[in-house]
Parts: sequence; C-alpha cells; structure tokens
Amino acid sequence: MYPLIVIGGGASGMAAAVTAAACGLRRIVILEKLPRTGRKLLATGNGRCNLSHTEITAADYAGSVPVEGILGSFGDVSTFFGNLGLFCRTDAQGRMYPYSMTAAGVLDALRLRLKADGTQELCGREVTALIPQRGYWQVQTAAGECLAARSVIFAAGGWAAPKFGTDGSSWKILEQLGIPLVSPHPILCPVGTDPALLRQLKGLRVRGSVTLFDGDVPVCTRDGEVQFTEKALSGICVFDLSGQIDPMRTKAFRLSVNCFPECDTGETLARLYTCQAVRPEASCEDMLTGLVHKALGRAVLERCAVPPGMQCSSLSGRQLAMIAERLHGLEFPVTGTAGFAQAQATVGGVPGSALGDDLQVKRYPGLFVTGEAVDVHSVCGGYHLHWCWASGACAGMAAAKLGREEQA
Repeated sequence: MYPLIVIGGGASGMAAAVTAAACGLRRIVILEKLPRTGRKLLATGNGRCNLSHTEITAADYAGSVPVEGILGSFGDVSTFFGNLGLFCRTDAQGRMYPYSMTAAGVLDALRLRLKADGTQELCGREVTALIPQRGYWQVQTAAGECLAARSVIFAAGGWAAPKFGTDGSSWKILEQLGIPLVSPHPILCPVGTDPALLRQLKGLRVRGSVTLFDGDVPVCTRDGEVQFTEKALSGICVFDLSGQIDPMRTKAFRLSVNCFPECDTGETLARLYTCQAVRPEASCEDMLTGLVHKALGRAVLERCAVPPGMQCSSLSGRQLAMIAERLHGLEFPVTGTAGFAQAQATVGGVPGSALGDDLQVKRYPGLFVTGEAVDVHSVCGGYHLHWCWASGACAGMAAAKLGREEQA
C-alpha cells in the first residue's frame, strides 16, 4: 500500500507530491493519463509560464471555497521554487516568471525534485474509479490495475484546454462517489458577438479598455489590448471579463470598447474639431487619420451612419459628438463565450461546502481535491497557477500528516 497516490501530473499534482515528500512522506505515486507529466504547464504563459503574481490576496479569487487560509499557509511562489533551485523574475505588471523565461525550466525543476524524492511518475495511467475501503483507497486504472493508498489527492484538472488532457472526463470519478460538483463552464476565453459588427475589424488589435455591462449596469472594466476576430472579441482584458458573464443569460450582457480611456469624451471631441479644421477638404475617413486605425474609423463612422467618403467639413457638431461618443463606447452584444477548447480555465468543481479547510472531502477522509477541480477561479496574470501551487501544497501537507499519524 502506498501512503499517497496523486491523480494528475499537472501543476497542483506535482506541487502536492513535492510538498508531501518535503514533509517526510515517501513512496508517493503520481498517476498521469498522458504519456508525460506537465504537458499543460508547458503551454502556460505562451511557453514562458506565468507562475504567479506579486499582489495576490483572497479577494482576487471567486467561487465557493474559502481560499485565504490556504493562500496564507502557502506563502509566496519565490520561496517554494527557490527551494527547488528555480529562481523567479517579475515584469512591470507584477507577473512572475521563471528566470529562464521557459515553462520547460519549471517542469524540469519539479521533475528533478520528484526524482530525488523517489516519487514515481506512472504515465499512461488513466484512473477510472476510486473505491473507499476501511482506512484506505483502491485506485483502479483503465489498464485493469488496482493500487491501494492511505490517501489520494485528486489533481486531475478541469475542462479547459482538452488537447492537454484536461477534458473533464476525470470528474466522473468524483460523481461516482456522490461528491457534489458545481456545473463547469469556460472562462478566460474569447467572447462572441455579432459577426456583422466585426466584418471591418477582423484582425485588428486596439489598446484601450473594455467594460462589461449587465443590462445597463456596468459590471467591470479592464484595460489592455482588444483583439477582434471573425466572431469574437479576444485579448487578456476580454478574457478577464468572460468569467463574469452568466452563461444562462448571455443576451443580457454587452461589451463596450473605449479607444481612448486616458481622456474624456470632451477632449476627444476637441481633437475631432481640430482634425476637421486642418483637413476641411478631406473625407470623414481621412479626417480620422492619425487618430485611429483606418478600419476602426470606418467601423465607428458606420455606427454613426456617416458615409466614410463624405467631406468632413459637412459634419455637424452633433455628428462629431456622436463619433466621439462611439470612440469612447463602441458596443458589442454578447452572444456567448468560446468553448473549453479556447478557454484557459474552468468555473465549477467541488464546492467549498463539501471540503474541509485542508481541501479534504468531508464525506471521505483521506481524499483531497486540488487545482481546477475545486470551485475556485480568478483572472489572467498567474492567479490560477498560484492557486494550483497553493492548493496542491495544502493537500500534500495534510496527506503527509495523515501518513505520519498512521505510522505513529
């Protein structure tokens, strides 16, 4: 019998195994259904692995699980990885990366420690069932294996990015045990809108801000680069807002893009008057040259029912004011969010009501749930990975304590 089996060789699973070993537990096994551990980790941060963020508090997370105690006991990522011989650096926005700026370096540091600890990585092992026994767990795999463990940490991920193995299929193991689950939906993903409104904007990137509205109520505003695709708005600022769209009533929401968040509408209107004055013979489209991208200018003029080829000196003050308003609020109705294939994270999972402070399932002593399988989510910038490290470490520490108590 093993003292601990970890299901899933991703960020939280490896953090759990490393922490349990650091607490004195030996003969730990990681079961990973893919041919190798850490595949999804290699893709994070565009291959650079945005490990964490310098300013992380419990307020940065949403969901039903109280995270303050778990975050507090974990501490900071620099110390955790420093103990593995991996150093971190921080960019101007507070995002933390490995000093090598490669996700492969992070995975290698974790695997080197696992190897030094004697932790087994058994890949190509898809777990199909967990069977509670008196004082231990039977772990069954698709290959017909049956392993026994005192404790099990379920770190098999959520539903996002299924090409990396996290397709949600492992959640059926929890369902078989009658463990409640908050229904999953994708977040940190593009937000769909009317393709007709994107016809002229496809492929364009605009720095500005985006506000999500629920009806007429502003929900949240994010600054950054907005990317326009054939059917959706994308970019980190849009990704962050996607998690606040209720999937059951998407039509109630809309996005408003502000092309000039650094100034007010009055200042933009003054600029338009100046452009009109210095280019009186120019078309309305050319009047906007140097102020916005031509494709964006055309889209704004179309929304204002102003012909792009009309001489700009013909524009009335009311029309100029309307153009200024659209530049500060180009609106797009929400038709839905992209699916899990384009999402970076999952909303949903095991709720806080089913878990103890150490992420142990209340009904099943010795079974822990971590990472994206827990009902916790946040925004882009290293927050999700930080939760994976922290939740894995929390469960690993608790599992090691159970192992020591049994040995005593």
